[in-house]
Amino acid sequence: MARILGEERHVLELQDPVSGSVITLYYRRPTSEERVAYQLSAYRIEGGERRFCLGETRLKFGLAILDGFEQGNFLIQEKGELVPLDPERHPDWQEKLLKHAPDLVSFLAQQVFEGIRVVGRGDAEWG
Repeated sequence: MARILGEERHVLELQDPVSGSVITLYYRRPTSEERVAYQLSAYRIEGGERRFCLGETRLKFGLAILDGFEQGNFLIQEKGELVPLDPERHPDWQEKLLKHAPDLVSFLAQQVFEGIRVVGRGDAEWG
């Protein structure tokens, strides 16, 4: 399928290792400035030492581009009942995902910021 240029919202479907179900995340394409900031924030100098911060970077930028998710992909306890996490009803939905599903937020950032692959001549997808 061709890439639709100018499309505002993108979709990433992934197999959740915890629930075993397919989770659909919606995200926006990062800006050029965010791409540069992502690369620069993977390392930090602290006390004269170079510190690897890729985990923190993935969480921060994954959360920044995360737009939402498919209805019913996440459930939370509310008044003793399981209810779907809903951005309309739960303004803190991003914080809930950051706290309880950081692996998914990190994976989103990894795929969007780092996931480009080169297809080799021997691969079936090579033109």
